[in-house]
Amino acid sequence: MSAVLRRGITFCAGLIILCFGIVLNTKTGLGVASINTAPYTFSEVEGISLGTATMLLYFIFAGVQCLLRRSLGWKIILQIPMSVLIGRIVDFFNDYVLTFQARSLADGFLLLCCAIPLTAFGTTLVVQTDLVPAAPDGMVRAFGDVMGWDFGRAKYTFDIIMIVLSAGYALIRTGHTVGIGVGTVAAALFTGRLCQLFGRLLAPWFRSCLTKCE
Repeated sequence: MSAVLRRGITFCAGLIILCFGIVLNTKTGLGVASINTAPYTFSEVEGISLGTATMLLYFIFAGVQCLLRRSLGWKIILQIPMSVLIGRIVDFFNDYVLTFQARSLADGFLLLCCAIPLTAFGTTLVVQTDLVPAAPDGMVRAFGDVMGWDFGRAKYTFDIIMIVLSAGYALIRTGHTVGIGVGTVAAALFTGRLCQLFGRLLAPWFRSCLTKCE
């Protein structure tokens, strides 16, 4: 099996796992992951599907990247069809697979303990293949480059901005916040650290199986 094919399979697997983790996080009743607060809030307030809200937000992220970088690279262009794909996968999982909600606090914490590692693992696979970045990751990198920050600092700042904007939008439209809770804090604290852990654990495999073809 060629390195290109292995990278493609790894990328697709990571994308599916990432979307599954994102949707599972919304089922906890404890608050969604920070990067998902904006699409989840928009979905709940405006009555559109989570996948559609995610896709629209990702389109905005791709556009802002063009403004920040003052260019339209192929990795930004490819984020458009990728955003459509992510939106459709999210809606599939939300509508046909993960059709439940946590019924108790214990259920919520159990789902959260599954959702965060899955999201981190999927993110790690997508990022390590270095094919097409998900629009939020591309946005964070562009934001960090403009500010002169490393990815970690840019990610934490960007997540806070998303939470604040989502809370403000929900308060204006409904008078209360939507989807923000202890799960949001937990995801912010642990997702990045788990990505680093998975990256270190899988580094030998990435080096041996995902080497770039000449």
